[in-house]
Amino acid sequence: LGMRRVTNYPYDLAFGPEDKLYVLCRTSGAALIRVWTFNDAERLTDDLVQIGAYGADEGQFQWPVQIITDSEGNLYVSDEATHKVSKFNPDGEFVSRWGTEGSGKGEFTAPTGISFDPEGSMVVADSGNSRIQTYDANGKLINQFGTPGEGEGQLRNPWGIHVDELGDVYVADWGNDRIQVFSSNGDVKMVLEGETPDGLAINRPSSVTVDQHGDIYVTDWTNNRVLVYDSNGRYVWRFLGDATLSRVARDYMMTNAYANRLREMANLEEEKYFRNPTSVRVDNQFRICVADHSSYRLQVYQKESVELDENSIAPPMRNHSLTTV
Repeated sequence: LGMRRVTNYPYDLAFGPEDKLYVLCRTSGAALIRVWTFNDAERLTDDLVQIGAYGADEGQFQWPVQIITDSEGNLYVSDEATHKVSKFNPDGEFVSRWGTEGSGKGEFTAPTGISFDPEGSMVVADSGNSRIQTYDANGKLINQFGTPGEGEGQLRNPWGIHVDELGDVYVADWGNDRIQVFSSNGDVKMVLEGETPDGLAINRPSSVTVDQHGDIYVTDWTNNRVLVYDSNGRYVWRFLGDATLSRVARDYMMTNAYANRLREMANLEEEKYFRNPTSVRVDNQFRICVADHSSYRLQVYQKESVELDENSIAPPMRNHSLTTV
């Protein structure tokens, strides 16, 4: 979905009503929320809908990182340059923003990931202070955990964050090249790190999300891939991208001879792969959406699975061998 003139350097995305997509875009001197849809567009028009603009004033962004929505359709955006979180109503109108730069309790430096917990409190990845903080609806600090470092439970510039329906906090521990899963109290429950079967180790994970089945998705930014783990942290799969031209990009190509010449000269096999994916999100229809940052687009995949109950799988075997059958 999208193209450079529409979704320029997408950093994150959020889902809205009626197949609406809010795409958070940022690059040097430019930042905005592009309002798009799963249906893409047949034509590139001059009246593209956007929310916000580049700047430090209210309703503007400088280095936005993550966008989320609440149950009422309001939008929230973290900005690591202004050290604030901004709120917009469902119509895209600015409502308020909060945040104080610093390292004291309730303050943050370069907030990155944001997510709501089951109680409606906002959990914030305080990247500059390498910790996680939870705030109530009025911006009052409820809880915080994490200290700078490389040990288990410590963080180094956390980036993306996700809170599941049980209140567990999944953190893309960017500087430590791993995903850490914490209870709501900050106790470590699981760590995903190291090499996958293809011989590559997680390198600068930028986002993490969990679907309704409990499967975990990670954007492995440096390795240009998305990793999938089951709810127990067992590696399941990885995908590298398989993009085709979006409808709006195809229309643009049909009316631009110069762009067609460049495409004819390009290695199209390479063009389908991810380039520095920054975010992955899964909606309630199990559509997997990836912000393909350096290719200026979103890649969308449909998860297909067969749900099994506890009676569909035999009890654990004595050893991992078919001789036990």
